[in-house]
Amino acid sequence: MRSSFVLGLLLACVLAASAAAGATYPFAVTTEPSAAGHRVLARNSGPAPVSVRLTLAAADNVGSAQALPVYAVVRPYSEMFLLQVHPLDPGRGHRFTTQSTYRLGSILAVPDPRALYRLPFENGRSFVVSQAAGGPVTTHHGEESRYAVDFRMPENTPIVAGRAGLVIETESSYRLGGSDPALLAKANYVSILQADETIATYGHLAFAGVRVSPGQQVQAGALIGYSGATGYTSGAHLHFVVHQLVRANDGFARVSLPLRFYVGTPPRIFAARYRQLLTADYAAADRMPQAVGEAPPVRRR
Repeated sequence: MRSSFVLGLLLACVLAASAAAGATYPFAVTTEPSAAGHRVLARNSGPAPVSVRLTLAAADNVGSAQALPVYAVVRPYSEMFLLQVHPLDPGRGHRFTTQSTYRLGSILAVPDPRALYRLPFENGRSFVVSQAAGGPVTTHHGEESRYAVDFRMPENTPIVAGRAGLVIETESSYRLGGSDPALLAKANYVSILQADETIATYGHLAFAGVRVSPGQQVQAGALIGYSGATGYTSGAHLHFVVHQLVRANDGFARVSLPLRFYVGTPPRIFAARYRQLLTADYAAADRMPQAVGEAPPVRRR
């Protein structure tokens, strides 16, 4: 008897600080016949690692060779086998629906505790920290933004990469900003995959203010865009956060990581604090320090 087969596919992609507008990351879960039944594959045609969760629903007369749900990390520009499905009774048909959720990033990433960041604005510029861990919290609620740092700055201020990495997604089509919750997922941003597979996101950028493209390698200090006031915000600023992707409930969650910045010659290493006035001082070829130094004095205004 010929087996009957019904395939359904649910894809959910949520990246960095906002949802992508009008474009979907090139990732797909597909099913193809095999000698034993059907194989479920993941195809990643983009520049970032992708974490995927796969399970089956509406299954009738179906067995699988792997325990469900299946979690996997699919490397950039690759195809990966996820699951072998077979009929429990070969004498009759089988039906199933696949359900998959994915997010950019790797659940296998191990954050580098030595990671350091230059300030994400041009050498010689100074800006005040308007929100940071340990200070008053206005919008940084929950694990996703607990360690994010906001820098108050005028619109169209040049923004540079705080650490080297690979641009994996950008958004620059949004024009509006304000306190309307409908704008929560409408901020322009750049997301950069770093050497330890954590992801740095630079948010609330200006309309048409992105100067890099997915797949582009950038060095610390390289121009990536211009600040703005797009999305859910009370005013122009840069929202800078670094995430680790983890498994959570029936999918994935982003957990923000503490940030250590460096400035000066010799370099001084510190965590940003609320109301701190910070100056980007990288006169010595913008090189990252090799040893821990003293924190810079806190200047308030």
